[in-house]
Amino acid sequence: MILEASSVDLPTSRGKMRTYVYRPKGVGRRPGVVLFSEIFQRTGPIGRTAAMLAGNGFVVAVPEVFHELEPAGTVLGYDQAGADAGNSHKIGKPVAAYDEDARVVLDHLATHPDCDGKLLSMGMCLGGHLAFRCAFDRRVRAAACFYATDLHKGTSARTATTRWPGPRKSRVSY
Repeated sequence: MILEASSVDLPTSRGKMRTYVYRPKGVGRRPGVVLFSEIFQRTGPIGRTAAMLAGNGFVVAVPEVFHELEPAGTVLGYDQAGADAGNSHKIGKPVAAYDEDARVVLDHLATHPDCDGKLLSMGMCLGGHLAFRCAFDRRVRAAACFYATDLHKGTSARTATTRWPGPRKSRVSY
Protein backbone atom coordinates (compact mmCIF):
# COMPACT_ATOMS: atom_id res chain seq x y z
CA MET A 1 0.00 0.00 0.00
CA ILE A 2 1.26 3.47 -0.81
CA LEU A 3 1.16 5.89 2.10
CA GLU A 4 1.09 9.66 2.38
CA ALA A 5 2.52 11.51 5.35
CA SER A 6 1.92 15.17 6.09
CA SER A 7 1.72 17.52 9.04
CA VAL A 8 -0.78 20.08 10.21
CA ASP A 9 -0.55 22.67 12.98
CA LEU A 10 -3.75 22.46 15.01
CA PRO A 11 -4.79 25.41 17.21
CA THR A 12 -5.01 24.87 20.98
CA SER A 13 -5.41 27.36 23.81
CA ARG A 14 -1.64 27.07 24.39
CA GLY A 15 -0.49 27.53 20.80
CA LYS A 16 -0.23 25.43 17.69
CA MET A 17 0.15 21.67 18.04
CA ARG A 18 2.12 20.02 15.25
CA THR A 19 0.34 16.82 14.29
CA TYR A 20 1.62 14.29 11.78
CA VAL A 21 -0.95 12.51 9.63
CA TYR A 22 -0.29 9.17 7.93
CA ARG A 23 -2.84 7.68 5.58
CA PRO A 24 -3.19 5.20 2.76
CA LYS A 25 -3.09 6.94 -0.59
CA GLY A 26 -6.18 6.50 -2.68
CA VAL A 27 -9.91 6.85 -2.55
CA GLY A 28 -11.87 5.70 0.45
CA ARG A 29 -12.76 6.68 3.97
CA ARG A 30 -11.15 4.85 6.87
CA PRO A 31 -11.19 4.76 10.67
CA GLY A 32 -8.98 7.30 12.43
CA VAL A 33 -6.41 6.59 15.14
CA VAL A 34 -4.88 9.13 17.50
CA LEU A 35 -1.41 7.72 18.21
CA PHE A 36 0.21 9.23 21.30
CA SER A 37 3.98 9.00 21.64
CA GLU A 38 6.14 8.36 24.62
CA ILE A 39 8.03 11.26 26.23
CA PHE A 40 10.46 11.53 23.31
CA GLN A 41 7.70 12.61 20.87
CA ARG A 42 7.65 11.40 17.23
CA THR A 43 10.72 9.18 17.18
CA GLY A 44 11.54 6.61 14.51
CA PRO A 45 9.60 3.83 16.28
CA ILE A 46 6.53 6.07 16.64
CA GLY A 47 6.72 7.08 12.97
CA ARG A 48 7.05 3.43 11.93
CA THR A 49 4.08 2.46 14.12
CA ALA A 50 2.00 5.20 12.50
CA ALA A 51 3.06 4.00 9.03
CA MET A 52 2.24 0.39 9.94
CA LEU A 53 -1.25 1.40 11.10
CA ALA A 54 -1.80 3.49 7.95
CA GLY A 55 -0.59 0.54 5.87
CA ASN A 56 -3.37 -1.49 7.47
CA GLY A 57 -6.03 0.99 6.43
CA PHE A 58 -6.19 3.68 9.11
CA VAL A 59 -5.82 7.45 9.04
CA VAL A 60 -3.33 8.08 11.85
CA ALA A 61 -2.71 11.38 13.65
CA VAL A 62 0.40 11.72 15.85
CA PRO A 63 0.29 14.93 17.93
CA GLU A 64 3.40 16.39 19.50
CA VAL A 65 2.63 15.87 23.18
CA PHE A 66 4.89 18.74 24.32
CA HIS A 67 3.99 21.26 21.59
CA GLU A 68 3.82 24.14 24.04
CA LEU A 69 7.13 23.22 25.67
CA GLU A 70 9.37 22.43 22.68
CA PRO A 71 9.68 23.91 19.17
CA ALA A 72 7.62 22.19 16.48
CA GLY A 73 9.39 19.13 15.11
CA THR A 74 11.42 18.47 18.23
CA VAL A 75 12.33 14.86 18.90
CA LEU A 76 13.98 14.30 22.26
CA GLY A 77 16.98 12.00 22.24
CA TYR A 78 16.99 8.47 23.58
CA ASP A 79 19.61 9.53 26.12
CA GLN A 80 19.72 10.89 29.67
CA ALA A 81 19.21 14.49 28.55
CA GLY A 82 16.16 13.53 26.46
CA ALA A 83 14.72 11.39 29.24
CA ASP A 84 15.24 14.17 31.78
CA ALA A 85 13.56 16.76 29.54
CA GLY A 86 10.66 14.44 28.66
CA ASN A 87 10.03 13.42 32.26
CA SER A 88 10.15 17.03 33.40
CA HIS A 89 7.66 18.02 30.68
CA LYS A 90 5.44 15.03 31.49
CA ILE A 91 4.88 16.07 35.09
CA GLY A 92 4.92 19.81 34.42
CA LYS A 93 2.11 19.84 31.85
CA PRO A 94 -1.38 19.96 33.40
CA VAL A 95 -3.64 17.00 32.69
CA ALA A 96 -6.33 19.35 31.39
CA ALA A 97 -3.89 20.44 28.66
CA TYR A 98 -3.37 16.82 27.57
CA ASP A 99 -7.16 16.36 27.49
CA GLU A 100 -7.66 19.47 25.38
CA ASP A 101 -4.98 18.27 22.95
CA ALA A 102 -6.77 14.94 22.59
CA ARG A 103 -10.09 16.68 21.83
CA VAL A 104 -8.42 18.88 19.22
CA VAL A 105 -6.87 15.88 17.45
CA LEU A 106 -10.14 13.93 17.61
CA ASP A 107 -11.97 16.94 16.12
CA HIS A 108 -9.41 17.06 13.32
CA LEU A 109 -9.71 13.36 12.54
CA ALA A 110 -13.52 13.43 12.73
CA THR A 111 -13.61 16.07 9.99
CA HIS A 112 -10.70 14.73 7.93
CA PRO A 113 -11.97 13.90 4.42
CA ASP A 114 -10.33 10.44 4.51
CA CYS A 115 -11.75 9.49 7.91
CA ASP A 116 -15.09 7.71 8.20
CA GLY A 117 -15.72 9.09 11.70
CA LYS A 118 -14.84 5.89 13.56
CA LEU A 119 -12.17 6.97 16.04
CA LEU A 120 -9.66 5.02 18.13
CA SER A 121 -6.74 5.89 20.40
CA MET A 122 -3.40 4.20 20.93
CA GLY A 123 -0.18 5.02 22.73
CA MET A 124 2.96 3.82 24.41
CA CYS A 125 4.30 4.79 27.85
CA LEU A 126 3.07 8.36 28.45
CA GLY A 127 1.11 7.87 25.24
CA GLY A 128 -0.57 4.78 26.70
CA HIS A 129 -1.84 6.91 29.55
CA LEU A 130 -2.99 9.59 27.11
CA ALA A 131 -4.73 7.00 24.90
CA PHE A 132 -6.61 5.78 27.97
CA ARG A 133 -7.68 9.31 28.88
CA CYS A 134 -8.62 9.98 25.25
CA ALA A 135 -10.92 6.94 25.30
CA PHE A 136 -13.21 8.73 27.78
CA ASP A 137 -14.32 10.88 24.84
CA ARG A 138 -17.55 9.25 23.67
CA ARG A 139 -16.40 9.36 20.05
CA VAL A 140 -13.56 6.91 20.75
CA ARG A 141 -14.62 3.33 20.08
CA ALA A 142 -11.52 1.52 21.36
CA ALA A 143 -8.10 2.17 22.87
CA ALA A 144 -4.81 0.29 22.93
CA CYS A 145 -2.71 1.42 25.89
CA PHE A 146 0.81 0.00 26.00
CA TYR A 147 2.92 0.52 29.15
CA ALA A 148 0.57 3.27 30.33
CA THR A 149 2.79 5.38 32.60
CA ASP A 150 1.29 6.53 35.90
CA LEU A 151 -2.14 5.17 35.01
CA HIS A 152 -2.48 3.64 38.47
CA LYS A 153 -2.12 7.14 39.94
CA GLY A 154 -4.96 8.62 37.90
CA THR A 155 -2.69 11.41 36.73
CA SER A 156 0.30 12.04 34.54
CA ALA A 157 1.07 15.45 35.99
CA ARG A 158 1.66 16.65 39.54
CA THR A 159 -0.49 19.67 38.85
CA ALA A 160 -3.55 17.61 37.95
CA THR A 161 -6.82 18.77 39.39
CA THR A 162 -9.15 17.07 36.96
CA ARG A 163 -10.94 13.93 38.08
CA TRP A 164 -11.55 10.82 36.07
CA PRO A 165 -14.85 11.18 34.24
CA GLY A 166 -15.99 7.80 35.57
CA PRO A 167 -17.41 4.80 33.79
CA ARG A 168 -19.74 5.14 30.85
CA LYS A 169 -22.43 2.87 29.58
CA SER A 170 -21.18 0.27 27.18
CA ARG A 171 -22.30 0.67 23.61
CA VAL A 172 -21.84 -3.03 23.02
CA SER A 173 -25.00 -5.08 22.92
CA TYR A 174 -25.09 -8.84 23.12
